[in-house]
Amino acid sequence: MKKLLLIMFLAFFTGSMFAQDLFFSEYAEGSGNNKCVEIYNPTSQTIDLNDYYVLRFSNGSSVFTEGGSTHLSGTIAPYKTFVLVNGQTISTGTSPACSPVLQAMADQLDHDYPAPMYMNGNDAIALIKTPDGEPPNSDMSNVTSVDLIGQIGLGNMIKDETGWSYVKDSTLTYNDPDGNPVTGKVINYIVQDKATDGNTYGPFWMSWTSNHSLIRKPTIVNGVVSNPSPFIVTVEWDTVPGQLDSLGHIVYKDIWDNLGSHGCVADPDYTSVGELSAMGTLKIYPNPVVSDHFAFESNAPVKSVHVFDVVGNEILNEIFVSPVKATDVFIGSRNKGVYLIKVVFVDSSSTTQKILIK
Repeated sequence: MKKLLLIMFLAFFTGSMFAQDLFFSEYAEGSGNNKCVEIYNPTSQTIDLNDYYVLRFSNGSSVFTEGGSTHLSGTIAPYKTFVLVNGQTISTGTSPACSPVLQAMADQLDHDYPAPMYMNGNDAIALIKTPDGEPPNSDMSNVTSVDLIGQIGLGNMIKDETGWSYVKDSTLTYNDPDGNPVTGKVINYIVQDKATDGNTYGPFWMSWTSNHSLIRKPTIVNGVVSNPSPFIVTVEWDTVPGQLDSLGHIVYKDIWDNLGSHGCVADPDYTSVGELSAMGTLKIYPNPVVSDHFAFESNAPVKSVHVFDVVGNEILNEIFVSPVKATDVFIGSRNKGVYLIKVVFVDSSSTTQKILIK
């Protein structure tokens, strides 16, 4: 097994970090079998998909044979996208059909189970190519890596877990549906399926790769060709802006508003590289800061606050278990000078302000 893992990981070093090729531009892991990936062409040439496959490394597996492979077909024009969607059209007792609305947005429907678009949040999804489109070998020996979502070969570390997060090594306390306090953990960016008591559910809502739609940051122009350790979602991905469900809760799944197009700086016609428009306002006080803390107020719920020095070093990153509209932020003893305060709202938009520490 160790030899197989070594061969597989080496395969994910065969690509060039600077040679432009296709990459995943959107990832949708929604309810039931509402699953899809969008692939983007950042080059000025039309690309034939015959050489490309999408692979799924299921539940931490080091091989894709359990999760399936799909041979892509068709072409992608320059700076355009290609959408692969779960192909199940009939519900069974244990497996619902994929939404016909989502399937109508597909350039290609995936095949029967096991197939890559049966992902469930803790599966690594790879985009690869082979010589003349020949089937990929189980040991990946004829594979050139193109892009990767997640981390391959984690085995039991993620097999029974929910998926990946943007939080590292944190213990979280929250209320279960009955209002009882529960403690759960995020270990090395992996969200635990069970709470620390081993019985109740863990903080599954912290996982960004399950029940979320993700969009690649517009500044990304190449795929991931080496197996990341660890996989940190927010390095290259953003969540879509959240929407209110029928109960008034903000959700990030089954949102396909951006599917079928992608903004990327590789496109000479792309002109906007800004953050999502902030959903709320921000007031910081006192400013200047004269003690070891400051306070902020907003008219929209905030999920995290970040403090940067003027050269861009992050000196504080506080993530709130329950979003807040006002709170104190303790920064300890800091050198005098100008700092940047960035708050991230629950829809993943953000706003930044300067403060002066005296």
